Amino acid sequence: MKRKWLVSVMMLGIVTTTACSGQQPAAAPVKEVKHVVMDAVKKEQATTVSELSGTLAPLEEAMVSFEVGGRIVELNRNEGDTVKAGDVLAKVNAQDYSLQVASSSAAVQQSAANLSKVNNGAREQEITQARLLVEKATIGYQKMQDDFKRIEQLYKEKAISKSDFDSAQNGLTLSQKDLENAQQAYSLVTQGARAEDKDLSRATYNQAVIAQEVAASSLAKTQLRSPINGTIISKLSSTGSLVGSGTPVYQVGNIDTLKVVLPVPDREISMWKEGEVVSLDLYGQKREGKVTKIFPATNQSTGTIGVEVQIANAKHDWYAGQVVKATKTIQGQVGIYAPVEAVISRGNNDAHVFINQDGKAVKTSVEIGQITNDKLEIKSGLKEGDQLIVKGVDRLFDGDPIETAGGTQP
Repeated sequence: MKRKWLVSVMMLGIVTTTACSGQQPAAAPVKEVKHVVMDAVKKEQATTVSELSGTLAPLEEAMVSFEVGGRIVELNRNEGDTVKAGDVLAKVNAQDYSLQVASSSAAVQQSAANLSKVNNGAREQEITQARLLVEKATIGYQKMQDDFKRIEQLYKEKAISKSDFDSAQNGLTLSQKDLENAQQAYSLVTQGARAEDKDLSRATYNQAVIAQEVAASSLAKTQLRSPINGTIISKLSSTGSLVGSGTPVYQVGNIDTLKVVLPVPDREISMWKEGEVVSLDLYGQKREGKVTKIFPATNQSTGTIGVEVQIANAKHDWYAGQVVKATKTIQGQVGIYAPVEAVISRGNNDAHVFINQDGKAVKTSVEIGQITNDKLEIKSGLKEGDQLIVKGVDRLFDGDPIETAGGTQP
């Protein structure tokens, strides 16, 4: 009896379970509506604001130094003084250089006198004297010839000794030599110096003149002159200092106009043109500068190309060495651009966005290009008029219901 009761209870449980299983299943959970911000896709022109910094420098500058060594005896210009090209800035002791000029001048006078003597030849008195000596030697030689003929006849007649004959013969030879010497001396006086002697005298004179010019040039270099119009930027020595050739004494620069070389990335260099105007900022002071030169080569260490900009500085209230910021607006291509935060990219061209279709977020693959001012170029995947979700994409899945922030259904 007890066993039948247990079986009945079990059958009742089975029936009850079967009856319950015939009820409707529970409804699926409703997806959460995500709040997003959207914007209509449209074409626009990319605009890049390029901000570059550079250091101001004089339009032109020079480190001015003596070309000769010595002790500085005058150094009267100071920082900030305005100078013109050719103005004397400093002097070194010139005594040794003055003595060199005096010595070279004396050498020029001496060589000039010698050259004049060689070119002009002997004086009239010297020629007359030489001619008289020839006449005297001729008469003497003729007399010795007559005497020798008489003595020779006597010697043949054995009227005189051999010794007397030899003595007469030697006298004739000597008188002949005297005549020849007198004739040669007369020839030298009348014909003048040989061509090579004249050339030597002329070369000696020219060398003396060159030495004089070198000495005069060295003397002039004892005065240090400004090579350009400008302003004394730095005074690098003091009176009494011993300086050598090439030792900088002053730094002179033209600061009426300043220049700055901007490091432009090479990918942007095509947007820069000579003659265009660039906005410059120095501690809130703004001025316009003009592009005057684009350098011909890329800096291999930085990947930039130098662009020189000149700035008027008539009041000298901007200073060399200050850092200025240059701003230039660069117009890019017309296309579709999306905010960076609207694009989810995993690299390797795997990028997507979400667009609104009938109140749902639809995942859409896109091809992206360059980034410009926090916007990515969308090469493909979007078209004008699409409702692009620009905020809240990080919480979205494909097909999520969405509404705009504030509760309005899109």
